Amino acid sequence: MVIKEKKAPARETGTFAKHEFLNTINGNINDYLFNFQTQLPEEEIIISIQGKNVGSINNAVVITGKPKSRKSVVAHAVIGAALSKAPCLGIECNVLNGDVILIDTEQSKHDLFKSLTRMKHLINLQSFPENLKVYSFRQLNPDQIKSGITEILLKNKKVKLIIIDGGLDLINNMNDIEETKQTIDFIKQMLSSYNICLVMILHQSKSTNFTIGHFGSFMDRFAQSNIQVTKDDAGNSSISSQMMRSDADFKSFDFYYNYNVNNYTISYLEDTELSLRNPQDLSNDKHMLKLTKIFAYKDYYLYKDLINVCTLEYKKTAHWSKSLIAYLFEQNLIEKTEYGIILKNNDNRNPPF
Repeated sequence: MVIKEKKAPARETGTFAKHEFLNTINGNINDYLFNFQTQLPEEEIIISIQGKNVGSINNAVVITGKPKSRKSVVAHAVIGAALSKAPCLGIECNVLNGDVILIDTEQSKHDLFKSLTRMKHLINLQSFPENLKVYSFRQLNPDQIKSGITEILLKNKKVKLIIIDGGLDLINNMNDIEETKQTIDFIKQMLSSYNICLVMILHQSKSTNFTIGHFGSFMDRFAQSNIQVTKDDAGNSSISSQMMRSDADFKSFDFYYNYNVNNYTISYLEDTELSLRNPQDLSNDKHMLKLTKIFAYKDYYLYKDLINVCTLEYKKTAHWSKSLIAYLFEQNLIEKTEYGIILKNNDNRNPPF
């Protein structure tokens, strides 16, 4: 018997995409073509730790940890940094004049109020500012929660940052792949349509250090950063970078509940550069030590380059480094020449030839 080789069916044209796929893309395919000649706008970094880019506009950050590891405390520290425009528990957040939205799906209203009050005292605020909007969605189902988030973003065009404390409540079955993909698509559309940064809290499996369910795995792959929060037997919690897509890992650090002040305290407060709020909080002598190090191998910097090296040396954001450079000019520690910015009174500098 002769076995004839089966030929592959000819590729259809014309209506192929219409009857093969339920959803087609909007517009022309060339609208999605990446143009290498296009000048991209400067990335708008919202959240940073030690000068590292943790979360920017159109991206998602996952805060993960086992139950009671203080994930919500870290999320509220992000809010505190945004409201105070200063580091909070080692986290910096810059939303300029935008609004911050917290969606809480897990805590009772009493527990939520206590947690936010601790955050308010941590950043020395007398009252909650108007640009913080908190929604308690504990009683809603996943579809209602997503509908509520959409309504919030449709009505408030000033939102820069949205934090969802209880990401698993966006989905009925965290191990249902189809539902997981639909929820991830919802998140992608939300980020691109409203130009916001998203922080989502997800639980880890009790037996592993991975986020729970297929939904957790999909979020890990999609997220810009994954921040892990752990807690030891002594009551100290640790913040570390489990995955950083847009920057290098930051140095992990600890915080704990300090009964002397009835609030949380970071363990490295003795490290001035990490707890530094404003450039003027550091003495000029200490600034000179850093500047001497910065200018040790290069006699001059262009403004943009100096921002980058200050960000690394001071472990701060680019936005903070711009304020720093302005302050250094005011203090006559640096000066501008025809070549670039130099260290003032540096007699050992060489001309740039």
